[in-house]
Formats: sequence, structure tokens, C-alpha cells
Amino acid sequence: MSTRATRHVYLAVIVLHLVADVALSPFYPQLFERLFGITDLNATGVFIWVCRLTAVAALPLWGLAARRVPVGWLVVAGLAASAVLSFALGFAPTFTAFTVLSAALVFTTMALVLAYPAFMSLGAEHDRIRDVRSYAYVINIGTVAATLIGAGVMALPEVRWGISAFALVDIVLAAACYRVLLRSRRGAGAAGRPDGAAGTAAATGEAPVGARAGSAGGAGSAGTLVRAVALLAVLVLVSEVGRQVVRPFFTAYAEAGGAGPLAAAVLYLLPQLVAVAVLPSVVRVHRLLGGWLLPLSCAACAAGLLMQLPAAEPGPLLVAGRILFGAGLGFGHIALDLRVFEAVGTRGPAFAAVGTGRTVGTLVSPVLATPLAGADLAAPLAAGAGLFAALTLLAPLALLRPSARPPAAPAAGPPVKESDDVRVG
Repeated sequence: MSTRATRHVYLAVIVLHLVADVALSPFYPQLFERLFGITDLNATGVFIWVCRLTAVAALPLWGLAARRVPVGWLVVAGLAASAVLSFALGFAPTFTAFTVLSAALVFTTMALVLAYPAFMSLGAEHDRIRDVRSYAYVINIGTVAATLIGAGVMALPEVRWGISAFALVDIVLAAACYRVLLRSRRGAGAAGRPDGAAGTAAATGEAPVGARAGSAGGAGSAGTLVRAVALLAVLVLVSEVGRQVVRPFFTAYAEAGGAGPLAAAVLYLLPQLVAVAVLPSVVRVHRLLGGWLLPLSCAACAAGLLMQLPAAEPGPLLVAGRILFGAGLGFGHIALDLRVFEAVGTRGPAFAAVGTGRTVGTLVSPVLATPLAGADLAAPLAAGAGLFAALTLLAPLALLRPSARPPAAPAAGPPVKESDDVRVG
């Protein structure tokens, strides 16, 4: 199979993971009431916490597993397990069973997160910004589509069948992944099994961990990697919290200022729509600004949120603030992901550690937003502005640090094309 087919399959996995993760999340309170007669919102909070804690624990484990097992096998295994769990989830008899099955499903689907770095590793490095932009399109447009799918599931006479129907998509995609990622590579002997440290080095173009440290200066190289990963994890974490903390109570903030429900909903979606609108120009803007696109994007987010503080009414200042915030999010997403791939590459626990920072951010955000909004509905916006202002100051540090990726060791044997054995680690 061609590299293009492989990339398309990985992109389909990314889309499926997004849809499965987002589709029902806005409707959990209504879902639990319909299925189990639960009206206590604390049940929704417990459910979300259990699932997010599972995600935080699972991602590093999948990153470590990918050092030994080709990503294709992990993705297929994750999809197969997800099909079984998705089908069972639709028939969970109690809220406790539903929560346990959902946590298990989250654990298995975190293997699908590996599809993003695998997709990036198959592209040309000089086209990386275009690949990151493609991912940004998928995330922003897919979120809207997933929400519509979730609404459709909730509109079904029997919601349980709609939940279980996700298993069919898992099965179809697992078959496609097996055919494209695994079966077509058996003849070349590249997709079946890891052949030890030397085989991994030859297949991935990277040396084993011990060899990396020696070739790059031992403890000094390891220290550089740890510092770079830690800094990027902090940047990703703060960025995710800044982006998410302003969301849960924004419509309440806008309605308190006099906006109607429809106007509040449009204002809520406006930054995401603007983020999509600016993506076509990101290559040109990145060529103009280079690495400084990241701190400038963070500054735009901070300024956009500050503009919204005195402007709860849907007037020009609030609209302008939402637009500026969305533009900063669109450009900042691209700039931050580019820096992550430049520093830690597309493989291994280093990438998983940075990704865990994003997952932790989704865990922290609602905890921070709830008491802030309880004190003042504008407080989450102020907190988000403060976090993005801090990122404006921190982001240049990422530009000054050298890449954390160690130099590749020469392969002990015939070179194997990266597209023939995609691994993370």
C-alpha cells in the first residue's frame, strides 16, 4: 500500500477518536437521566473525572508500549477492543457499569492518539506545517460534526442502539487498518513484530535509548531532553487550561449580559469558526513570523479575552474580542504543535509525555472554572487571559532551547523506509 493510503487511514483513525470522544459529551446529564433516571449533576462530574483520569494514566502507557510494538498493531488492537466495549456500553444496566465500561473504553481508545504522530512521521518534514494544519481542520470541523452526531444519537427513540452503533465503525476501520497497515507489509517483513533494539533502530532510523545517550553526550543529552519535554509539557498544559477554562460558563456570562440563547450560542462558537477561517493563511503567516508566531498568538488570545471582560452584551467589543481570541487559537495551535514535533519528534515516550500535559489540562480546567464562575461569571475569562499572558512570556523560552531530538544512529543493515514500519519509539 502507498504512503498516501497509510496517511489516509491514520487520518480516519484521528477523526473516529475525536467523534467518539466528543459526540455525547455535551449531553451526559440528559443521557444519564434517560438511561438510569439520574438527575444529580454530581454524577456527571464523577463520570467525567473517572474518564479523564483514565486518559491521563493510559497515554504514557501506550507511548511506552509503542517503543516495542509497531503503531499499526496498537491501533488495530485498540479499535478491536473499542468495538467490543462500545457494543457492551449501549447495554450497560447501571450507571456504575456504564462508568466502568466507559473508563475501559477510554483506556483502549487512547491507543488511537498514536495515529497523529504516526501520520506526521509519514509526511515530508518541509511540509509539516501543512500536515499540522490538516489536523487542525480535522479537530475544529470534527468537533462541530461530532456534536451534531451526538445530538442525532440523543434524538433516537432508543439511545442504547445509537451508542452501540459506534462498534460498527470501529470494526470497519479496524479492518481497513489491518489491510493497509499490517497485511500489506508482511511481505517486506516490516509490520509483524519488533526485532529487538537493533531492528527497531534500523526500522525507525533512531538508535535505542542507550545508544542515543552515548551518541549525543550521555547525561547532558538526557538532561536536554528532560528539560525540553518538561517545558513543552508545561506550555501545552497551560495552553489547554487557558483554552478550556473559558468555555463551560461563557453562554451563562453572555446571557447574564443580555444576550439571548441563540446569540450566546453563536458567540460561543465564534472563536472556533474563526480558528478554521485563519488556517488557510497559516503557511504565509508562519513564513513571515517564524517561531515568534507562538508568543504572538498567545498575546492575541490574552488580548481577545481581556476585551470580553467589560462586554458581556453582544456588542462590537465582545464580538471583536471573540474574533481575536479565535484567531490566536487557530495560529497558536499550529505554532505549538510545530514546536512539539520539532523538539521531540513523532515517536516515543517524550511525545506521549507532552500529550499527557494536554490531557491533564482537560482534567484541571473544569475544576478551575467552576469556583471561578461561582464567584463571578467573568472570572474564567480573566483567568484565561492571565494564563495566555503567562504563555506569551514562557513561549520564547521554547524558541531558545535546542531540539531535544537526539541524532540518529546509523542503521546496522539495509535501510528500511519509514513508511514500511511506523513506530513510536
